[in-house]
Amino acid sequence: MDIRQKDLPAQPYLYVDRECPMEGPAIAAAMGSGFAEVFRFVEAAGIAPQSMPISVYLEMPAGRMRFRCGVFVSKADAARASGPVKADALPAGPALTATHVGPYASLNQSHGALWTHMKDNGIAPAMPVWEIFVDDPQTTPEADLRTEIYRAVG
Repeated sequence: MDIRQKDLPAQPYLYVDRECPMEGPAIAAAMGSGFAEVFRFVEAAGIAPQSMPISVYLEMPAGRMRFRCGVFVSKADAARASGPVKADALPAGPALTATHVGPYASLNQSHGALWTHMKDNGIAPAMPVWEIFVDDPQTTPEADLRTEIYRAVG
C-alpha cells in the first residue's frame, strides 16, 4: 500500500451524524441513509459538492461507531447548513493518506496498515480520521472500489 504524507488546507464540509453497531450491514445502512440525507439537502439548496461522499471519525470508540456522513463544499456553502445538516471543517495541516482498493468490508485492513506505518515510523497519530469514497458502488465492481483514507498527524 502506498502511504504518503500531505499538507492539507482546511476543508469545509456539510454532514449529518450517525451511530451504529460495528457490523457491516449496520454500517452500510447508516452510511447510506446519512449520505442520502446530505445529498438531498445539497441538491435542494443548489450547492455544488466539491467531493464524493466522505465519512469523518472524531473518535475511535470500541463497540459502536460514531461518524459523520458528508461532502466537501465551499466555505460559503458550509455557512448554509441548517436543521440536521451541520457544517464543520477538517483542520489544515499534515495527514497521512493511502488508497484502499476493494470491498468496504475490508477497509479495516487498510486502516490497520496505515496505523502500523505511523507507529513503525514514529509518526504521532491525531484525530480526525476520514474517508473519501471515490467510486460509486452502484456502478463500480466491488473489487475495484477506491476509498481514500486519511489520518491527521499530531
